[in-house]
Formats: sequence, structure tokens, C-alpha cells
Amino acid sequence: MKNKNNIDLSEQYNNYIYPKPTENLHEEWIKKNRFQICDPNYCWHRLWPEKPYNTRRLDVLVAGCGSDQAAILAKCNPNHNFVGIDLSENSLKYEKKLIEENKIENLKLYHNDFRSVKFKKKFDYIISSGVIHHLDDPGTGLKYFNQNLKDEGIIYIMVYGDKKSYATNQVKKLFKKLNLKQNQDSIDFVMNTINKLNNLHPAKIFANTEIKQDLTHPSGVVDFFLHKKENFFSIKDFIKLLDKNKLIIKNFANGRVKPLTKFFTDAPLHIKEKINSLPIEDKLEISQILNWNDRKIDLICCKSENKKNSIVYNKINFEKIYTYQYHGVEYKIDGSNIKINDKINNGFFNLDFANNKFKFSDILNGKKTLLEVTKDFDKTERKNFINKIIFMIENSILDFSYHPIADYKKYYSIKTN
Repeated sequence: MKNKNNIDLSEQYNNYIYPKPTENLHEEWIKKNRFQICDPNYCWHRLWPEKPYNTRRLDVLVAGCGSDQAAILAKCNPNHNFVGIDLSENSLKYEKKLIEENKIENLKLYHNDFRSVKFKKKFDYIISSGVIHHLDDPGTGLKYFNQNLKDEGIIYIMVYGDKKSYATNQVKKLFKKLNLKQNQDSIDFVMNTINKLNNLHPAKIFANTEIKQDLTHPSGVVDFFLHKKENFFSIKDFIKLLDKNKLIIKNFANGRVKPLTKFFTDAPLHIKEKINSLPIEDKLEISQILNWNDRKIDLICCKSENKKNSIVYNKINFEKIYTYQYHGVEYKIDGSNIKINDKINNGFFNLDFANNKFKFSDILNGKKTLLEVTKDFDKTERKNFINKIIFMIENSILDFSYHPIADYKKYYSIKTN
């Protein structure tokens, strides 16, 4: 599938490999960097919350695998089969280097536009991180995923949101008007311009926080400020695009778009009722605007016919769920009070459960249902307790599954060599 979009993408990622390649997958690196929100072992409970964790071998496609993503996933998940596809031949050279040096045997690579590769079998799991928003028609990517997905398969998709990037995108429009090229002179001009912006300029703040690490190397500057094709989405518009391709959101990979609770805790009853009456698409759009944390929208999707398994579209029976600690969140317990530091999202919460009939460990280790945890509660105590749990889940400071999280460490204990 040769077209201008593909030629531009191939040239860019051959000349400016992004992300910066990982040179070595030694054990210390893995311990420090292994967590990925699309890792099938770490995140089984979000990918298939309706199924207990099992070690069945999965067939996984990484569409647009870049310089290291497929190799990292294959190395850390030797119990699954991986296929990686990318347009950039130079990026794949690094993937091949990692395969050889780490003796990875469960990964096959293809140099091509993923939409042009045909397979005899379908996949349990498709991963597409930061890929389809660079296509002229992102819907063609979604159509391909649907066609190559097993009936109960799932897709991890990351696309750019259109809210937090707004001010930076205005600056990028200026760079396009100046006809900047993907070369060192343009890279230097971009960085000099960003550095001279007022410290209160949203694009300057964005550059010094969200993408600070990316801007330390030329490929990051090109990818963010000089890219030839980008699409940015409101969550509502992306849902429409999914629907057009017979896909729906099953879950949020990290929950960062979803929470509304914190904004309406003290709202008048008629406002709460109005919010609750809105379609899910409108709720999510409000959340995207108010949270303003949508540089990346991380979604877990499935075929529309499996809507019954969607966490987003179905009411959760909170008494039947198992809860446990959220990755990147610290908990400090003092009696019936719990202080929570969300290091990923820079959020701080102080919750007083005003109840000594349970142990906090029971809601942080995924071994008991909330019904079991609250077995000694009266009706009012259980209602108050569940409401606080809902608040924690919706604000991504507590994780959950419909099945026991056998042991939090189990997701980290599979040997990588």
C-alpha cells in the first residue's frame, strides 16, 4: 500500500527513529521499565475482566511496533506469541538486534504497512499504540483490526486527545506555515522558539512537563512538532469512528479520561441527576474537558457484539468485584483514614472511611469481593463504603476485577529468560 502518507511516515521514522531505541533488555532494565499498560500479563484484569487470569498462549499483533515495543513485550511475555509490523526498516533493525541479543523466539517481524499484511489466523489481542492517528484515514486501521481479531479478542489503542494538546497544536500550525522541514535547522528553530515562549504559555508548560523527555533528542522533536500527519480526537468523535467499524470501548487502559465523580461530589441533586441521565458518550466528553489530561487516550476495545463484557457500557455490580492497588499509586493508612498519592497523575486524596470493621489490606490485595469485605456492615455502612470505593475506582486510585487477583506479584513473576 504505497501512498504519500506511507512514504512520509516511512521516511520520517527511518531518519528519526521514535521512540528512542532501547539498547539492551537486561534484567535490571526490565525491573525498572517493564510496566506497560498494554502488557497482557500485567493487565489481564483490564483486558478480560470477565475472565479469570490464565496462562493460555495468546496470539498478539503489535501494529506499528517501532524500534522496541514488540521485542520488549515478547521478552517479558514468553508465554505468548507476538507478531510485529512496522513501515520503518531502520526501526525494525533495532527490533531484530534485541531479538538476537536476547534470544527472543516468540516474535516475528514484518516490514510493511500493517493494513497490507494478510494472515491465515486471527489474533487474541492487537496492540496499536500511537499509530492510527498518523494515518490519512484512521478508520482503515480500525477496520483492519476488526477483520483480524478473534470474536472475543481485544484491542489496545492509544490515540491523541484534542483538548490538552490544543495550545501546542496552534504553535505547530505556525511551524507548518513557515514550511519547516524535518532537518536539524528546523529542530533547532523549534526548540529555540519553545524556549523563548512566556513561561505561562500552555505550549511551554506542556513542553516542560508532558513531553520534556521526548524533547531531549531530535527524533522526539520531529515526532511532536514536525510530524507531517496527525489526527487529534475528542472521545465522542472516536467512539463514533469505533462504531462505524463495529467496535466499542470495553475498558480504559489507565482510566485517565473517565472520572467525573470528583467534580460533582458536592453538586446539587438536580445537577447530579442530569449528569447521570446523560449518554455515556456525553459523560466521557465532559470528563475529557474537565480532566484536561488527554494527551493520550488509552482504550481497550472489542467487537460491538461483545458489548455485554464492556465495563464502560454496563453497570458494575460493586459487591461482586475484587479491588487492589493501582500501579503508580501510594497508600498511607492511619486507622480508618487512607492518604493516597497518585504519582502518575499528580493527585492527592485523603479519605476517611469512618469504619473499623474492615482491613485496608482487603481492598488492596484483590483476594476478597467487596461483599465479603463488608459482611459485618449494616445497610448504611455498606452504602457509604461502596460509594467511597466507587470514587476511588472512577478516579483511578483503585483497580478492580470480577475475578480474584490471585497475587499481585503473579503478574510480575513470569521469568523473562
